[in-house]
Amino acid sequence: TRSGRVEMSQHGIIYVWAEDRKLFANAGHSLLRVGDTRFPLWGRSLLKPFQLMALYPVLRQAYPQLGDSHFALLMASQQGDAKQQQGLREIMAIGGLSEADLHCPACKPLRAKNSAPESPFNHPCAGKHLAHLLYLKAKGQPLSDYLNPQAEPYALLRELLGYLMNREDFAESADGCGMPNYALSAVEMAQLYHALVMPVSRDLIRQCPDELTEILEAWNVIADTMQRYADLIGGENRLDTQLMQESKAGGQPVPLIAKEGADGLLCVGIGPNARFADGLGLFVKLASGYEPAKLKTIIFALLGQLGLCAPEPQPTGIVQTHFHFDVTNAVIQAG
Repeated sequence: TRSGRVEMSQHGIIYVWAEDRKLFANAGHSLLRVGDTRFPLWGRSLLKPFQLMALYPVLRQAYPQLGDSHFALLMASQQGDAKQQQGLREIMAIGGLSEADLHCPACKPLRAKNSAPESPFNHPCAGKHLAHLLYLKAKGQPLSDYLNPQAEPYALLRELLGYLMNREDFAESADGCGMPNYALSAVEMAQLYHALVMPVSRDLIRQCPDELTEILEAWNVIADTMQRYADLIGGENRLDTQLMQESKAGGQPVPLIAKEGADGLLCVGIGPNARFADGLGLFVKLASGYEPAKLKTIIFALLGQLGLCAPEPQPTGIVQTHFHFDVTNAVIQAG
């Protein structure tokens, strides 16, 4: 304003983790903490890659017709793009499923909201629900109660997250799509996404419980699928898709995975690059909920400060954005 006073402030959570393997395994530095980074937050769609990982060995074996693009859609937040919906219908045909099997809420597509009737098939989480239905069908288990939090897929996910996070229990709720959801902190989610973009540690597999061995062997497949089919993970003009498609530092491609979640969540895993030899994990949570324009402004400012992208131009006129974080001197280069 002309008075120089701040008219509106947005507060949330930002966490940036930099791995540093010169220290020792799974060690690193917290480059930035904004807000309560230890507060448990519902993982929402940020959990989708790990939800698919828990199911992947069974799905790959039971449904050989499923291609890599189909697996991308099983962890996507689809918005109704034609390519996304065509792939989801192919998945249903391969698995012998129908829209009637889906118990997520009926809605219009996120895109072209007035062009289609409300249906569970249009829900952003339809792919995740199809993955669970395919799993239960492959195991000969009933489909009608697939949202029961005691069902086998959720037990596997809890065990996987518990092993990765080295803890035994998680606060639990029902996500907006009706599926069980679990709480993790900003620190945990940033570190999970950093780990996912890196090659899997053989020690991680050797030391895991027997029932997780095949699941963890799918680790590299999940990140690779997200990167190769970035256009399906979010969709046209979606932030996570844009980040994965434009991930470069100094003109060179950088391994990067990204996923948006409801309530203003974004997680980014960045692989080794010239500035950060062992990669980064980034987490952002908007206090104001899902507002893509604000989320985009913040993440590109953050990546610009980290030297991983050119800063986006600020709008002209009376609108100015001031960032109360600074990581411009952060760098962990290869020694």
